[in-house]
Amino acid sequence: MAIITLSEALLKKLSATDSRILRDRILCGFCLKANKRSRTFLVATSVRGQQFRMTLGYWPLMSVEEARTLAMTVLRDCRSGQMPVRKPTNYPTVRQALKAYCEAKGLQQSSRTRYDSLGRTHFADWLDQPVTVLADKAFSEHCHRFAQSNGAAIVELGRGVVGALLKYLNAVHGLKLDSPFNKLAAAGLLPERAKPRERLLRESGLPAWKYAVDKLPELQRDYLMLLLLTGLRRDEGHELRPKDIDFDSGILTIPKTKNGKIHTLPLTATIRAILLRRCNGLEPEQQLFAGVARDHVHKMVMRLGAPRFMLHDLRKMLATTGEKLSLSDTTMRRILNHTAPKSDVLHKHYVSLEVSDIAEPLHQIEEALIRLMQPSIKQI
Repeated sequence: MAIITLSEALLKKLSATDSRILRDRILCGFCLKANKRSRTFLVATSVRGQQFRMTLGYWPLMSVEEARTLAMTVLRDCRSGQMPVRKPTNYPTVRQALKAYCEAKGLQQSSRTRYDSLGRTHFADWLDQPVTVLADKAFSEHCHRFAQSNGAAIVELGRGVVGALLKYLNAVHGLKLDSPFNKLAAAGLLPERAKPRERLLRESGLPAWKYAVDKLPELQRDYLMLLLLTGLRRDEGHELRPKDIDFDSGILTIPKTKNGKIHTLPLTATIRAILLRRCNGLEPEQQLFAGVARDHVHKMVMRLGAPRFMLHDLRKMLATTGEKLSLSDTTMRRILNHTAPKSDVLHKHYVSLEVSDIAEPLHQIEEALIRLMQPSIKQI
């Protein structure tokens, strides 16, 4: 067994997953077991010549100092020859566990807000109870009612959050909780999965869309054109700052993305012009599009005569244009910052494209989109 000084800093960077036991240099008998999915605090010593082990708790729900303090009490009994009494585990509430899960996964604030809203709206009666209640029959019955009385999208979200939380609790607390939604699915009691939203904006509607966009104030116009020509999601574009743009190297960096991976794009001529205009007079930390209402800007355009569309349609339009130009799936994944499926080992682990590799493809897409936005002779 390795002897080290257990600390929060050490556990944050600890990579061991082979169930090794690490002994604490400060308190003899206080240990940590490093499994693949959990970090378990325990006491490993002897009582009256007999080997003794006791699980104290799981990191990060229990801090190192909390575990060491508890270990001191247990070891005091062991040293005096008394067999320590195993106290029932003090499990966190569902609310506390959900917060810990979000912290452990490093989820973005938008996801945390969504999960919090889901809990308050549909699972309020369970939030302040110990997580062990999620194994009760009453919770299973509640999930059944939830699945029967809500739309497919909300049910999918609830199913995903509950399932992920239970997996986290099983790993961190050593529990064996099954998701009620799995049983409901096996019994055919869940609604059909929500279908992706159909793209509303078509190529034939792009000239009218562009005509309406040109009537907007410059800030809103630049925001919409940037989303169309880069394929960025609405939050990714809205949160851009001057510090994210290197005009010398011609690279745009998007630090916060849906999949958590830093995304980079080359600056085409039109994108560069938009960003230069928006960076003018701003400090490095200021947002380029702070004055744009993300939830309402598309409605502004439709009031000016644009066909019906959603902001995500602009991302889909770029993807569709790339497909019609016969650009490879790898190239489009790199432009859109999509992760390849786990089964696609070649593109998930081997193929990697740099910014320079997608400069020409993105330029081709931009030229095609500009052509599509021009009115035809009939429209004129």
